[in-house]
Amino acid sequence: MAELKYGCINGDHKTAVPVSITDAEAIKMQSGRFATRNTSTGAMEIADTTDDLFGWLEFGGDDSSTSNHVTNMIIDPSAVYRIPLIYDNDTYSVNYSEALLGETCDLKVSGGVQYADPNAVSNNSIIIVGGKAATGTTVSAADGYLDVMINSNAQHQLAVGA
Repeated sequence: MAELKYGCINGDHKTAVPVSITDAEAIKMQSGRFATRNTSTGAMEIADTTDDLFGWLEFGGDDSSTSNHVTNMIIDPSAVYRIPLIYDNDTYSVNYSEALLGETCDLKVSGGVQYADPNAVSNNSIIIVGGKAATGTTVSAADGYLDVMINSNAQHQLAVGA
C-alpha cells in the first residue's frame, strides 16, 4: 500500500511568507503542519487545539527544527490541505462521511502527529471539504484523511501585543 501524502493539495503555493520555527519543534511529514505563533517568541509551532492558525508549514521531516530555522508558511485562504484522520470506534463517534462536508472541527496532536478530530468542535479551526473514512487507529496505520481549509474565523486572530 502506498504511503499517503499530506499537504497542500489545491491552492496557490506562492502565497507564502518566510517564518522562523520554534527550536526543537518536531514537524513530521506524515502529519498535518498547521502552525500558530508562539506569543512569547514569535516563532511558529505546530497548532494543537487552538483557534489561531497562521498557515501551513512547508517544512517537514522526522527531525526537530534547529535554532533560527526559516521555512515558508502557506497563507492562501482558499488552499485545501490533506491531513490524517484517525478513527477508533472505542474512542471516537465520528468518522468521515459526506455528511461532514462543510462542517468544522479541531486539530489535535498525539505522538508528534497533527490530525483532524471531527469529534472535537470547541475551536472550529478547520472546515471539512472532503476525505476518506479511516479504518486505522494510529497514523502509521491510518488510511483515512480529511481534506480541509482553514476557517477564516481561526486565521490571523492574534493582535499586536497578544
